[in-house]
Amino acid sequence: MELALILSVLLLLAAPLLAQLVARLPALKGGLDGFVLVTVLGLVTLTLLPEALAHSGVLAILVAAFGFCLPWIAEFLFHRAEEMTHRVVMLVAALALVVHAASDGAILAFAGQSDHGSFVATGVLLHRIGVAVAVWWLLRPVLTTWAGVAVLAALGVMTIIGYVMVVYAGDWYHIPLVGYWQAFAAGSLLHVVLHPLDDHNTAPNAGNIWAHRLGTVAGIVFLVALIGAHYLHHAPSDVTMMSAHEAHHVVDLMGTIGRLAAPLMLLALLAAATYTKIYGGSLQAAYTSLQRVAPWTLVLWFTLTVAAELSPYEIPAPNDGYIMFGLWLGIICVVLVHTGARIFFSQLLPGGKPHRHSHGHSH
Repeated sequence: MELALILSVLLLLAAPLLAQLVARLPALKGGLDGFVLVTVLGLVTLTLLPEALAHSGVLAILVAAFGFCLPWIAEFLFHRAEEMTHRVVMLVAALALVVHAASDGAILAFAGQSDHGSFVATGVLLHRIGVAVAVWWLLRPVLTTWAGVAVLAALGVMTIIGYVMVVYAGDWYHIPLVGYWQAFAAGSLLHVVLHPLDDHNTAPNAGNIWAHRLGTVAGIVFLVALIGAHYLHHAPSDVTMMSAHEAHHVVDLMGTIGRLAAPLMLLALLAAATYTKIYGGSLQAAYTSLQRVAPWTLVLWFTLTVAAELSPYEIPAPNDGYIMFGLWLGIICVVLVHTGARIFFSQLLPGGKPHRHSHGHSH
């Protein structure tokens, strides 16, 4: 696993190099925006929030909601303070990811003892690519280039520390405060990626919509690979922190809830499109209505999963429902790719459109 550790650190160098490539190929910005948006949402829902829930329970949801709303609260209370608040919450979120990097190193250390160690290591490496690109893409415009380099370096150092001192890492990683920190990081990252200070000139338009769609597809493929290589394979039983085993439980629970809720979510999509068509709308108008409702069915799915995770009762797994769940997922993916991740998820924000700020920021 020493090779995996070296690769996990070297992959951090890919983020600044990718930024240089993007500077020379402006069309790539739209694609990278779609990739980062989908990747961050996946990392938050599959890693940060599950860890926070495991550490801190229902309070983690409240802390995450606070982290998500804090920039808006600051802007309302202090006026024109959103840029500074963005910088603060992004720095805190980045530091939380640095703390999280120790678990990556520890899991790599334990993976050498597992029959599925190569799968676990591959999952960690995929996870590292997503974190590195997301941190650089989100942090550099909000803070400075040197701050981005410092955070990437800290990620590498903490990975090595977690690898070398897995026993001690397991002890401090279960401090409840770490759970709250991870929850705040999850909420902050969601706000920053959905509501960026700098839109990077990536709002989908006729010039970059195909690049944005390809980036969205790449993000979906990344998450599928991450689940397949890491979350669906067990780490050694003595991994005491957020491990592949715990993440497997999260994905399994999401599948169970998805099969139970699929009829309701399909009905919501069908009702939205049918209502518009019946009342004189065109097929395009019906599809637009479906686009507006689709992201909210994703929110419903995740909300029900969190409720099931926090519930003291065990949710029975249905024996069927795979076809309807697969149909719903297929519709969501098609609409997500065709619409583009930025516009698709902007429906969840006030106003329903990508936000543009007039004030400046550091580079």
